[in-house]
Amino acid sequence: MDNRYDNQVLEEMKPVFDEQGFTARQDGSFQNEKKAYRVSYDASRQMYVLQAAEVTDGTVGDFAEVSAWLFDDSQTEKDAHSVGIDFAATVREQLGVRVKRAAGAAVDLPTAEKNGALTVSGFTKKVLDIYPQFKEDYKSHVAVYGNFLYLDFFGKTLVPQMRTVLTENNKKSVKKLIELVSGAYMQGDRETANVAVALLTAASFEHPDCAAALTEALTEQTVLKSAYEAFIPMFARNKALRTALLAE
Repeated sequence: MDNRYDNQVLEEMKPVFDEQGFTARQDGSFQNEKKAYRVSYDASRQMYVLQAAEVTDGTVGDFAEVSAWLFDDSQTEKDAHSVGIDFAATVREQLGVRVKRAAGAAVDLPTAEKNGALTVSGFTKKVLDIYPQFKEDYKSHVAVYGNFLYLDFFGKTLVPQMRTVLTENNKKSVKKLIELVSGAYMQGDRETANVAVALLTAASFEHPDCAAALTEALTEQTVLKSAYEAFIPMFARNKALRTALLAE
């Protein structure tokens, strides 16, 4: 990909690097006394890759991949910021540090836009309206990461909930779930529609009972069903997406 957004990715990572005493090196990596990180774009895989290495007595060890994010020509500058936020969260997790927030700072729940297509924020509001037990998880997530990493959040909350619903196969509960996801797919913007399909795939991936219940539930949702079935092999090949959504 010719048009990359390296600066936007690194912009989101700069705060944690500054906090933890990392300095930029000539080879493009960032290093402190204990760790080194570098970000690169793998054109063959169409992914941004975050690699890390241990530093011992000033000597940098071998770099190994610790996170990756699919980023093809359809992605935008906004998506690049999301990559940086995710990579920064990975660095913080590895270093055992949390986002610094003002004492008592409140985290607002997501809101829905009144006009236009349904966004991820609007979809998240619907999720929390239907499954209010995840409202505190949402607040904790944003408090820890300083932003909303929706794939990570849904992987830890909604995907396991979807599996429970599909496994129990209560018709009323399944219907409510399908209406939620179908609404995101049919009324959502491109990002939200993609999330809807990915969630269905993650919930049924390598779970035959869930897949069977989902196939039955999507009988009348022919467009969504076709998108879901077409996405299954892509999901199986996408390690980064599986890592994000199969977090339980």
